[in-house]
Amino acid sequence: MKKIIYLLTFSLAFVNFSCASLFSSTNGVCNCTCEACINCTGKHNPSFYAEQKARQDSIKAHYDAELDSLLNVDYSIVVYDVEPEPYKWEADEVISTPQEILMPLFSIGNSTTGGDTEYILNEINPSYKINDIYFYFNTKDGVPEPLRFVVHFYADDAVNFNKLLFNVDNFKYEYVPTDIKHINEGKFYSESFDNAMDENSRDIVAALAHCQYANVLLVSDKGVNHRIYFNDKQLKHFRETYELYRIMGGAL
Repeated sequence: MKKIIYLLTFSLAFVNFSCASLFSSTNGVCNCTCEACINCTGKHNPSFYAEQKARQDSIKAHYDAELDSLLNVDYSIVVYDVEPEPYKWEADEVISTPQEILMPLFSIGNSTTGGDTEYILNEINPSYKINDIYFYFNTKDGVPEPLRFVVHFYADDAVNFNKLLFNVDNFKYEYVPTDIKHINEGKFYSESFDNAMDENSRDIVAALAHCQYANVLLVSDKGVNHRIYFNDKQLKHFRETYELYRIMGGAL
């Protein structure tokens, strides 16, 4: 009899602490309402699975929203129909290069073409026998006179050019010089001019001073033309002379 009572007592205790295993549902959640199962923080508590599912649903919703955002982005290439414009002389242009940096680059002496003082880059050889194209300027009482444009062409074949066609960063400019000097020295021919630029030619000045690439075609009415490609050093000379000219108040 004592054995029966002992076994019965043991069985009731087992049910009290482990009844969740007897009443669990197919999804693993215990449906028991005993105190032990209700206070359980593991799988015996139905809210445990509800919290886990809610957390997973929240994470999935977050990533679904991000995916939708990425899928809705317009990845097509946008082509902006903006045409570049030719260089133009800007009356109010601000030169960022300090004057004290530019001044040592120039030879300053007496002018032979007007004014009282001539400013020409130290690196430029003004001899008509040296093929070159460059700017320089004179000042009168400290005020720059019109910027001057020089072309020296010296070769064993004459071109007899009367017009210049510029290609400056693929923009076209035309210049008709005046007072072209022709010199014949044995088998060599010299063709050169030294012109003061004006309002009609100031865009060419601005173009040569700001471009990355340029060439010029010396055009002859006799059918023999000659193209000259400006190197980096020549473009640098255009820019430096232009900058000092503008800083000192030069205008065209």
